[in-house]
Amino acid sequence: MNWFLAESRVLRFASFAIYYIAQGLPIGLLSIALPAWLSEQGVAATDIAYFIAISGLPWAFKLVAGPIMDRFSFLAMGRRRPWIVSSQIGLLIAMIVLSLVPDPVNQIELLTWAAFAVNCFAAVQDVAVDGMAIDILPEDERGRANSFMAFGQVSGYAASGALSALALVEFGLFGAGLFQTLGLLLIFVWGVVVRERKGERLLPWTEGAALPRSVTLQADNWLTIVNDLRLVFFLKASLIMIAVTGCWRIAAGFWLVSAPVIVTQDLGYESTIYSYWTSTFSLIAAVLGLLLGPVIDKFGAKRMLMAALIAYGLTFLVAGSSVALWTVPVFTLSVAAMEAMATQAIFISFIALHMSICWNKVSATQFAIYMAWANLGRSLGAKIYGSIEPALDQGEALLMMGGLAFLGAAILMLIRLKEHDERIAIISEAEAATVR
Repeated sequence: MNWFLAESRVLRFASFAIYYIAQGLPIGLLSIALPAWLSEQGVAATDIAYFIAISGLPWAFKLVAGPIMDRFSFLAMGRRRPWIVSSQIGLLIAMIVLSLVPDPVNQIELLTWAAFAVNCFAAVQDVAVDGMAIDILPEDERGRANSFMAFGQVSGYAASGALSALALVEFGLFGAGLFQTLGLLLIFVWGVVVRERKGERLLPWTEGAALPRSVTLQADNWLTIVNDLRLVFFLKASLIMIAVTGCWRIAAGFWLVSAPVIVTQDLGYESTIYSYWTSTFSLIAAVLGLLLGPVIDKFGAKRMLMAALIAYGLTFLVAGSSVALWTVPVFTLSVAAMEAMATQAIFISFIALHMSICWNKVSATQFAIYMAWANLGRSLGAKIYGSIEPALDQGEALLMMGGLAFLGAAILMLIRLKEHDERIAIISEAEAATVR
């Protein structure tokens, strides 16, 4: 088999799906199984909100990792692959440390910071994988590749959420952490074997050399990165997407905390039931999401994102205004299913749209900042919900989520992608003229 990403489309799709599974595994444990399990153990919603908000902060710090990767790398192994392999090693170590927290229910502070460390390495890996995708993927593959990436992430956290929930009940945190470690170890092996381009080293001590393309693209100073980023980051399309992201991710943060609390404390279901529901519907959504890649390539990521945000908003408006129906299993399952489907469609189109507005010269840094803001928005939403939850009646948080989603869809209407592309072309021409 050809093990070079630049030379095999099949390998590209498979690799990015696998790398996103590596991101999904800790998400399933830290965002699905653990919050539900903690809620079932009687941990207060404010403490769960603290755990989610603080442990998720590294995903907001991705904006730091992006410039560092654009500036430094062991180019003989590729521009992004050295960062992927090293972050996977760190992720394995951090997951082992997390599994050794002796009393997670009564040691929320220690549990939170151990999860924080896990997410630090997971976030670095994410930045490196996204940078590799932007560098490696041809323009006409991005829609389909994004669907495989989304499939990988959701498959990872769906399987992780379900199996981790079972492991937590049967074996405690140590058993759940061991399951995670084994899965991450297998993916680490894949990262070691697959190279970006022919001629690069497999390992630091093997034969190979940095390719001229990699040397040319790698920034030689910090000022170049800052100046180039300044030219594109404050364009109209970029600022609009920042606003849209804020609306959606704050709503997502609300849901991340409120969902397990509603299911386990208000409705009285076991934490495993919540995790199984979430994981099953997420996995179904991931499979269906594979069909969205060609649709996005044909009709555009903007249209798909707008439709998905509207569906997301409608789901929560209906759920929030129908509190009396929460005890009807068919209704609650329908809400969970619709949330999973809409979230998957949002994620795929969201990633594709952000890639389309990035300037290839600073795309890794620019994309990392966008994703950092997305994750900060979710943590912010979780923190806000934890602060206002005591003052909310049942259903009010869901109504607020629906309103935020509709606001995001309305703001998205203002974006003009053709105008943005023209601005990028002007900037590129001006810079080329300066170099000449």
